[in-house]
Order: sequence, then structure tokens, then C-alpha cells
Amino acid sequence: MNNNNQSAKSGLMLEKLEGSLLRGQISRRRFTQLAVAAGLLSLFKANAWAEELGAIRSSQETKSINLQKHYDYIVVGAGSAGCALVGRLAADKSKQILLIEAGDWDTAPSILDPRLWFTNLGTEREWGDVAVPFDGVNGRAIPEHTGRVLGGGSSINATIWVRPFKADLDGWAKVSGDDRWNYESSLEVFKRVENWQGQPNGKYRGQNGPVWCQPAHDPLPVAPAMLDACRQMGLPVLDDLNGLREERGQGFALMDHIIRDGRRQNMAKSYLYPVMAQDNVTVLVNTHVNRLIIDGVTVVGVEIEHNGQQRTVAAGVETILSGGGFNTPKLLMLSGIGDEAQLKQHNIETVVHSPEVGKNMQDHLLHGGVLFEPHEAMSHRNSAAEVSGYLKSDPSLELPDISVVQIELPYVSDVVGKEFNPPNSSWAICAGLVTPKSRGEVKLRSSDYSDRPIVEANFLDHPDDVSALVKSVELCREIGASPALKNYVKREVVPGKKLEGKEMVDFVRNGATTYFHVSGTCRMGKDDNAVVDSELRVNGLKKLRIADSSIMPTIVSCPTMAACVLIGERASELLA
Repeated sequence: MNNNNQSAKSGLMLEKLEGSLLRGQISRRRFTQLAVAAGLLSLFKANAWAEELGAIRSSQETKSINLQKHYDYIVVGAGSAGCALVGRLAADKSKQILLIEAGDWDTAPSILDPRLWFTNLGTEREWGDVAVPFDGVNGRAIPEHTGRVLGGGSSINATIWVRPFKADLDGWAKVSGDDRWNYESSLEVFKRVENWQGQPNGKYRGQNGPVWCQPAHDPLPVAPAMLDACRQMGLPVLDDLNGLREERGQGFALMDHIIRDGRRQNMAKSYLYPVMAQDNVTVLVNTHVNRLIIDGVTVVGVEIEHNGQQRTVAAGVETILSGGGFNTPKLLMLSGIGDEAQLKQHNIETVVHSPEVGKNMQDHLLHGGVLFEPHEAMSHRNSAAEVSGYLKSDPSLELPDISVVQIELPYVSDVVGKEFNPPNSSWAICAGLVTPKSRGEVKLRSSDYSDRPIVEANFLDHPDDVSALVKSVELCREIGASPALKNYVKREVVPGKKLEGKEMVDFVRNGATTYFHVSGTCRMGKDDNAVVDSELRVNGLKKLRIADSSIMPTIVSCPTMAACVLIGERASELLA
């Protein structure tokens, strides 16, 4: 942790220098001199990035002051999908694009340094939503940390690049009635997107795209040892976490990270920064979208709050919502698009009766946890997670239902942490549920746009979810007890004893946390109740689309960042 403290201090020093640069208090040349003198060049490419950052921020500040009344495209939300969408749309320089982000810029040290990602949780860089207490998790309220910053989740997550399974995407194609969503079509998009730094593989990986991804760099020795443990147990171990795993439906490997030269390469850096200097791209940060402006059944713009003032901005071609699994359904309902009975409760006039807006909520569960005390303390590398795997607890399943992730920190839930009080030096093998059958709902708290929504996640409501997570916990304990990990495991500290029956179920319910992968709340489909069609158009309205995790009919059985990039890329194709 001493290295992390030093990194944080260096990051704060760098942030102050950046602030001085952006306020015009020092020149770019002086910035570079001070960065070199402070030994920060390894943390920050001062010459190139200072020039780019300063010019971009200055240009965008001027554009925000001189905000136009009309744009061709308005994109609401600068998360992974929104960044990909705008980056591609900007290629047509005849079209004016406005991207609106409620959060700030993505230059905080805790964003830039992937080892500090978890220090963003509970700050202004996330929305602070909490799922209401539920019996499935023994009456606990579960935090849902979703990004509120340029880059969205790709700026505050654990940097893991995992592409969906073949069965995930073929399932989307089936329910949407559109083969453009299937695996073969999506694989071509991913190959176009990736700047893959591992072993070349023309069948599965791309090397000339905007998204930098690489196998875990210089992982701690415990990571390959865990893969050895999986091999000894007969579990499928692959050379690449993406590619073949997608078709086989399971496999373990070193993670792929969006980390470049020790720095987070989020979707803002991948897609937005290369186009933000263009005259046709305006990015508004610290700006809240209150509601959609609708004329009859046509969306003509948005009402925003910017610099303490409310104003409206018109969209000539289309408005695209990329606010994520919570904010997109909230904005729809505030604008009169949702279940009529619920809208009436808040005195909101119904524009389109769309009963499934906010419903079908899904998220992945991460159990915290199964912990081990090492013989010697380890300081984590990369984003503290370097190995993961996916497995079918029943061979007849089409998709894996459980996952395992190695975390080089004492990751536990609040209840488990209080009960077991593990040593600070502990590390974890965490169980996961990746194909949940439980469904939740996002509801309006009021008609006040400043109120956060009510999140009824209903975690572990379905008995099959409990059974799968029990199996995943048992698998984690078995991996930790493998001879291959004997040099890294002094003892199992959590749970540290055999659990059966109700005791095991309570351990699972008490340890359940979430990956913050909220999806499905504005699902895509070809049926009458679907919120969007296969081209992401909101049913019942004109000139409005959705491009974010909310359109997933079923959540992909892996982390959602890559899938959101796919959605943003597909949206840009549809608009083009």
C-alpha cells in the first residue's frame, strides 16, 4: 500500500500542475519542466498529453460558452457507448454533434492510475445509487456505483476488457429479429475496434482499432499460480480470455486490460479525444439533462441545466440516450415515456405508454468473499484483478452461470468483513453470478429531475441464482486449496470452515455485492412491449434512440464495457 500512497501523492501533485496549466497560470513549457523536475514523466506523458489536454479543454470551454441553439445530433451521456458513438459520428464533419455529460473531466489521478480505481467509489465521480434492502441479500442495501464522469464506467471500473459470449449475441439477434446483432457480425466490429497488444490472432483479434487492450502486464506471481491451480483441477485454461472462450462458453485466463504504459486508456481517450479538436464536436461536462423536448411524438431536443441555468437545445437529426441502466429509463419516465399508471403517480402526463421502461433490470453479482492470508504481504498490480474465468455449473447450460475472479485485495462485503475481520494483507478469489434469473426494476422517486431513482434490484430472488452462487463459492475455495497455490496461501481466513445448508446460503446472501453492470431497463426486442427495436429506435417516438447497457434484452455473461462499445459502434452504423 506504500506504493499506492506514493502514487496517489504524485497524482495529486500532477493534478495541481494540470490545474495551473488549464487556468493559464503556467505555460505548457513550464508545465513540462516542472513535471520533469518532480519525476512525474513516468506517471504522465507531459510533452504530448499536456499540449493535447490544454488545447482540447480550452477549445471545449469556448464552445460551451458559445453554446449553439441547434445541433444535428445530441448524445446524452459520455459512457463507453456514448464515447464510441460520438467518436464514429464525428467522421462526418458536416454534422454538428453535442455530447452532454453530467460529470466532470476524466483527469483525476484515481482515474489515470488503474491501481486506484476503487478509490473513485463513493465520490462525485459516480452517481451514488443504492439498491433498496431486499430479503434475497438478507435485508441489505447494495451500492450500485455507476460512472458520472467523462468515459463513464470505463473511467472508474477495473479496466477489464471482456467480449460477450457467442450465445449472448446470438440470443440478442434472435429476440430482436436482426442478425446484425449476432456473434459473427459483432466479431467483425470487435476486430475493427481493438488495438490488441497480445499474440496476434487474425480470427478473433484486431490490431488497428482505437481501443488499446493487453494481457495483464507483469502480473503478480500469484496470478499464473492460480491458472496452474485451475489446470490441476481440470478446468479449461486458455491463452487468451477473449476469442476461443466466446465460442466454447467457458475458460480461465489472464485478464485483458485497457491499461497503456501503466495508465488507464478509457473510452474517452480511445474515441473522444481524437475528435474533440474538430469544429463539429462539442462536449459539455457538469451538465444535467432534465427532460426531453417532445413535439407530438417527435423528440426535438433536450432541456439542460448548465452553469446554474436551464435552457433548451434542439436536435435536427436525432437525440440518442446513452445514460446507462439507471439514467436512461429515468429520463424517459420524466419525459412521459413509461408505464402510464406509474407516471400518473407523479403527475407526469403520458406521451407514450411503454410499460417496460425501467423493468427487466439485471446485474452481475460478485461475492465478497473467499479470502486467504498469504505467507508474505503482496502489493497489487494493474487494477488488482489479473485472472478470471467463466464456467457452466451444469454442462447442459447454453451460457456460463458462474465466474471466478482473483482480487489482490481483501475484498469482502460489509457484513462478511464485520463477522470475520480478515487481515489487511488478505487476498481474494471471488465468486460471481453472470447469468442471473432474478429481475429488478428502476422507478421514479418523484417528478423532480434532481432526485435519484428507486432501485429495486431483487438480487438472489430466484432460487437458481442462489444455487449457482453457492457452487461458485465452493469452486473458489477449492481453487484456493490447490497445491499450486501453497506458496501464496498460509490459511483460508474467510470463511475458514466448511459451510453447509442454511449456513452456506446465509454466507452467500451476506457476501453478495454487485459488479455495477446495470442492464436491461429499456430492452431491445421485436415484440410490442419492447422499449426499442433492433435499430435502437424508441418505440412510439420519432428521432430518439438509445445506445447503452439498458437495451440489452439479457445481460451479457461477462463485464459489460466491451458490449457497450459494441452498442455504441452499432448505433453509429445505424445512424450513418
